[in-house]
Amino acid sequence: MFPPVKIISGGLEIREFGPQDAVSVAAFVAAGDRTALPPGFPEAVADVDEWLADKVHQRRLGGEGVHLAIVERATGRIVGSTGLRDTDWQAGRTEIGYGIHISRRGRGYATEAARAVGRWALTDGGMRRVQLHSRVDNVASLRVAEKAGYQRESTLRMPEQEGREAYDLASFSMIAEATADDHPKAD
Repeated sequence: MFPPVKIISGGLEIREFGPQDAVSVAAFVAAGDRTALPPGFPEAVADVDEWLADKVHQRRLGGEGVHLAIVERATGRIVGSTGLRDTDWQAGRTEIGYGIHISRRGRGYATEAARAVGRWALTDGGMRRVQLHSRVDNVASLRVAEKAGYQRESTLRMPEQEGREAYDLASFSMIAEATADDHPKAD
């Protein structure tokens, strides 16, 4: 399982969701706003407390991945979420995803979070490889991946389908060797 996560990077604090987030998460759920919450978030406001108390942490404790809130340090406001999923501990591989509330896009938050969480996963998180997939028509997400330091490896031809439409995914990765120089060395 991943250790508890709390990352301070630039103007962001990236941490696990917790009971302190009940009001913010309930507001997102009530508004039907899916952009700032991770997959599997509660569909009803009545389910928010249970999700924050138990379900959000089961991913980390079960070794599957981790759901993280992206918090703007200056305001304490949740501006998005990121997380790790599809973790394969034997292979040392996980996949990162992210989403930023529409009102906070264009400020570099997704890039900062993707970079910081990727580096954390490759050091404290014990991974060798962090994968990232983005639809090839999602130009903003492709830019985030590149700016965050992920290397584009390939295009996966129609691996996913939404409704009747199949689409291509760009495949990116960040590996442990590439991040070794990004961290201070111990004395």
